[in-house]
Amino acid sequence: MGVRHYVKADRSKQYKELDALNGRSVEVGVFNGEHAWLAHIHEFGCQIPVTEKMRAYLHWTGLHIKKSTRVIVIPERSFLRGGYDASKDEVVMTSAMLVNAVAEGALSADALLEAVGTTLEGKIKEYATNLGDPPLHGYTLEHRAHGGSNPLNDTGDMIGGITHRVK
Repeated sequence: MGVRHYVKADRSKQYKELDALNGRSVEVGVFNGEHAWLAHIHEFGCQIPVTEKMRAYLHWTGLHIKKSTRVIVIPERSFLRGGYDASKDEVVMTSAMLVNAVAEGALSADALLEAVGTTLEGKIKEYATNLGDPPLHGYTLEHRAHGGSNPLNDTGDMIGGITHRVK
């Protein structure tokens, strides 16, 4: 003989939490100050026009560029887009489990969004820390503040500036 136990659950709170996810998103990036500017340069690359004053300064510091060189190219090192692409499947799977936890009433919508942001932020920082391609120019390696060959991690400030925000 079995015993049945019925629990009348109030699902209204769970539905409110699921509704609280509608229209919300998580952004991960470098959002503030000089680090944002530097992150943009690395993410998309840039071309810096060479002036005669710059040419003279670089010559004085030991970088002798040809007279025919009109621009210095900083190559694209897409650490935000690349880090997202490398980890999105794992983050999506984790997010699906967390949505189930919200549906079961075990997690709030805000906690889900913070967990997704924190997870993706960490994955992108890890990707940026391990990025080594394209390599740095020899001149840059010689003049780095702290040595090392990771093109994105001289002082650690830019990678440390990667954060998330819930919108």
